[in-house]
Amino acid sequence: MVKRVVLARGAALPSSTGLGRAHHAIESLLQSALVPGWSKVTTLEHSILHFAPSRLLTRWRKHPDFVSAAMEGSEADLLHITDQEQAHLVPEDCEVPVVVTVHDLFHLRPREIKAGDIRVPVGNQRPGLFRRRDLKRLKAGLERADLLICISEMTERDVKRMFPGKPTALVRHQIDLNYWDPEGNPRSRDLLAEHDDDSKCLLITVGSDEPRKRLDFVRDVIDSLPEEVAQDIHMLHIGSEVELSDEQLVSALQHAEALLFPSISEGFGYPPAEAMAAGCPVIAANLPAHNEVIPERCLLPATDVMAWVDEVVRIHAAWERAGGVPRNPDESLIEHVTASLSPEAQGKAIAKAFDNACE
Repeated sequence: MVKRVVLARGAALPSSTGLGRAHHAIESLLQSALVPGWSKVTTLEHSILHFAPSRLLTRWRKHPDFVSAAMEGSEADLLHITDQEQAHLVPEDCEVPVVVTVHDLFHLRPREIKAGDIRVPVGNQRPGLFRRRDLKRLKAGLERADLLICISEMTERDVKRMFPGKPTALVRHQIDLNYWDPEGNPRSRDLLAEHDDDSKCLLITVGSDEPRKRLDFVRDVIDSLPEEVAQDIHMLHIGSEVELSDEQLVSALQHAEALLFPSISEGFGYPPAEAMAAGCPVIAANLPAHNEVIPERCLLPATDVMAWVDEVVRIHAAWERAGGVPRNPDESLIEHVTASLSPEAQGKAIAKAFDNACE
């Protein structure tokens, strides 16, 4: 017998955002019948609001009331809130089990992470009055939930510390393998146009400029390169300095010589996984949670500038030997992602979590 789930979130974020992408992946799995034994009833969400008072009223009052009313007498077997930032939507007296996906607890459990001699703040260390009230609602919602889905082992450890005894399930994100496939869905480097210099060795970062992403470390690495190497490097900081379309991002990952990812903390870490799916070599800090899904050969000490310099010099030497000819996709990285982060793997893990919540 097929059971039915209602999905809920706040604003209808597009798939170009991290949280939007994660939500749409679950929608796609259910629509494609890749969550064994489960189908979707509906999605409870609202449009993106730009007027602050309306946004706050909707978040704290209107949308929680709407979700609670929608679940009264619902024929669904489960309510799944797809983002911990919407955990306040967990009804106080729900007739069916409620599951919440926790991507990270950076805001509920802000901290400083030490890597070598540096300390990097993660999460808002000094939230304002309204945000403190908001966080209190989120924590209460997570406490009401019947099961918390965690997207990484690190997140699951954090959840167990903050909510001891709360049932959890590990469900890693999926990567749309066909979308990033350099052979099945190739994108021309010409799409990068004004952002590129195809006479140089293209290296990229992907992410915001918040401190935990550590873009200053990448700049230190580039500044420490031998002059004859540095002059051949074209460094493209996507998301922090340059905004690319979805098509351009695919092109960048398919054609870059490497993605540099020195982040000190991630709930999951989409960019390295997507880069591997595109066959793009990855250099990443050996830190959680992204080191859970990246091969060991791609990981470097988080604060060892010279280790990163040596790896960039090696990549540059391979590019130079090839005469600037585009590299071949790294098939071993594609196979690694296919084995561990496929839609089928995520669908089975979600089904198991849903079933456990209903027991």
